[in-house]
Amino acid sequence: MEWIKKKNLKQSFFIITCFFLCAGLLMAGLSFFLCTGLEHKLSGSGGIAISLEDNSSFSSVPLEGNPSSFERNAARILTVLQFVLPAFWVVLSLLLADIVFYNLKIRRSLALLQEGAERICRQDLDFALEPVSGDELGLLCRSFEAMRSELKTSKLTLWRQMEEQKRLNAAFSHDLKNPVTVLKGSVLLLQKGLDPARPNPKLQQDSLDLILQYTGRIEDYINAMSHTREMEALDCCPVPVGSHELYSILKKSLPILAEDSGKQLDIRQSGESREMEIDRQFFYNTAENLFCNALRYADSQITVDISGRDGFLFLTVTDDGPGYPASVLQKGPAFFLRDDTSGNGHLGVGLAVCRLLCEKHGGSLTLENLQPGAKATAVFKSRNS
Repeated sequence: MEWIKKKNLKQSFFIITCFFLCAGLLMAGLSFFLCTGLEHKLSGSGGIAISLEDNSSFSSVPLEGNPSSFERNAARILTVLQFVLPAFWVVLSLLLADIVFYNLKIRRSLALLQEGAERICRQDLDFALEPVSGDELGLLCRSFEAMRSELKTSKLTLWRQMEEQKRLNAAFSHDLKNPVTVLKGSVLLLQKGLDPARPNPKLQQDSLDLILQYTGRIEDYINAMSHTREMEALDCCPVPVGSHELYSILKKSLPILAEDSGKQLDIRQSGESREMEIDRQFFYNTAENLFCNALRYADSQITVDISGRDGFLFLTVTDDGPGYPASVLQKGPAFFLRDDTSGNGHLGVGLAVCRLLCEKHGGSLTLENLQPGAKATAVFKSRNS
């Protein structure tokens, strides 16, 4: 029967119907001739009369006998069966052909389609629909499987988009905290500089410059995030900048973030100032995230070092805190990675954002534990190297 499964529905229906119809016609013919023979046999049971004409010859003449009532009833029944049985065998053969055709060509495919539809209704797409034949229903099963696969792909894509949007929202809210904190601190410094009793024009100008710069950063960041659906799609836009200029900005902004923390801050520049092509937004976000992460867990001391060599800009942040959790060191920083059972380890969105920004800039983020403390090294590749 395997060869029939490879035929299409029309061919299979024709073959099965012809086979059973021929069998039904054969049985109909046998039934008809059998009933006819039995009827003639019963009707010819009257007897034979023999007469002697002379000593050498004789003749026989059939006698008109009177059949019994049983023979008459049997003859009537056989007469009816001569027409009923052929029709019965033909109808039965067609019914059997339909049953065999349904079970052989339709039943299993329909069961697969029904089961697949029920699982899809239950939002269960983790299955595969294997066609059991090469006919039209097999092609329908293949089309159904393609639809299921496409639905699963669409669902996974939607889930990834939702997760990516979650990452974007978390990174957006996280990275806005630091510029807002700097702005608040700059406003407080500006208020001190505006004190009529002790006016300080230089402090006023520095505060205004910092406010102007950070409001521009916030504006650029909002524009970038509003046109980006994935963190990986953020554009890296390097511009010529000296490492000393980056150091000067951090020298002004990081102390504002560490204000009232009671922790010692050491911001230094190693080596000579070098002209590089660096994305300022990427660098400042990374520096502030690493610094705030160290500020949160440091016991008393934080060191920030900036250096440039061999076409790379190095930003190193060390603290004397408890160090990074083992999961962060093994797996690397990731969004929403939670392994802070002690309540004093490094974790969160900031490290994942730093890693992503460094990689987008052709660099890397390296985390390691010291004795005591922790060390994070962010590397940015200059585009003019």
